[in-house]
Amino acid sequence: MKERKIVRRLVPVDFLDLDGMELWLEDMAANGLYFQKLGAFFAQFRPGDPAKVRWHAEPTEKGGTSIPAQTGEYAELGWTYVGKIGYLALFRTADPDVPEFHTDPVAQSYTLDRLTRRLTRFVWRLLAMMAALVAFMVWARLDSAFGLVLSLVRSGSLYTNLVVLADVALILYFSWEVWGLCRLRRRLRAGIPHQRPGCWRRTGLVRQGYTLLLSIAALVQLGSTAAYLTGVTKWDLDLSDLDRPAPVLSLAELEGDGYITEPFGHPGYEGLDLDNYISYDGRPLARIYEGRQAGTVDGERRYLEMAWYDLTLPFLAGPLLEDLMDYELYDFRYVPERYAVEELSAPGFDRLVVAEDLDYGGQQLFARLGSRVVYLDYTGSRDLTGHLDRVAALLRWDG
Repeated sequence: MKERKIVRRLVPVDFLDLDGMELWLEDMAANGLYFQKLGAFFAQFRPGDPAKVRWHAEPTEKGGTSIPAQTGEYAELGWTYVGKIGYLALFRTADPDVPEFHTDPVAQSYTLDRLTRRLTRFVWRLLAMMAALVAFMVWARLDSAFGLVLSLVRSGSLYTNLVVLADVALILYFSWEVWGLCRLRRRLRAGIPHQRPGCWRRTGLVRQGYTLLLSIAALVQLGSTAAYLTGVTKWDLDLSDLDRPAPVLSLAELEGDGYITEPFGHPGYEGLDLDNYISYDGRPLARIYEGRQAGTVDGERRYLEMAWYDLTLPFLAGPLLEDLMDYELYDFRYVPERYAVEELSAPGFDRLVVAEDLDYGGQQLFARLGSRVVYLDYTGSRDLTGHLDRVAALLRWDG
């Protein structure tokens, strides 16, 4: 007779959930699947005839595949050792008359002593590491010149942030499971018999969801990195060589007659014109175009810098504009007399703020429309508020 193939299943209960493990394995046996061992990612089952089988998960001090020393004693009682999942040794019996493993709650509590002490020490170490990590992230956030939304949009590293948040959540969840074992031990020590619930909980879904979420995020990050390296999501070009659509407010048109482009010059330098270029960076949370233009009018320098954002999540546009203002006008809170800041109302804008530098000249403009945000830094004799139609066209640009 041909031997039936091994069937693999994800473990839908936590490895510290004694009741859930027993009830799940009993349900599997009722469906004709009998646990054999735990593989690299899945539990392995041997198909057979459906039967009513009793299972018992006994806590052990050590994980891995080490066989519990009391296996022979349990066999004499009618329980067959099958294998281990984590720190749980699994036993089964098809005899409904075989006595339970433990009839004395106090004696049963001793089986949890070593495991709970070991896991509790491990939990405290994890919590200490988590506290240090969170403290470092808070310090880094407070020490950063960028606001939270601006950092998130420009960094593009969603995977790193997701990993940290998921790790913190998993550590807290694991701590709760360990403390649940400690509570069980205290109840048993007090002589209160443990009552197994009527159905098993899918506690392992938290662990599986954590793994799936990070795997998907890692694949997305790898794809983003590959696109970045191949130039699909990032490029930069001299404005004179621009051969693709891009949002540009022409400094030459803004200045009018007499304007002469002034290319970047440095002895021995060959490469991108750092005074007249446009760059594109496709991030998970935004498309970002940045550009710089420089030239002269009658020997006087003219300058225009632009940052253009199209956000994936439109609700981030407002906070991003605030972060840009905080970053670009970083000393406004200390020397407000240096700036003349005016919030304007004009067609084509959800919000429009213009700041004039009273000490050094020049204007900074912050504008938002829907999911689009534009920042302009201008040095010259013109007034950007007289060219709001061109700024509004920047916000409407869609490639």
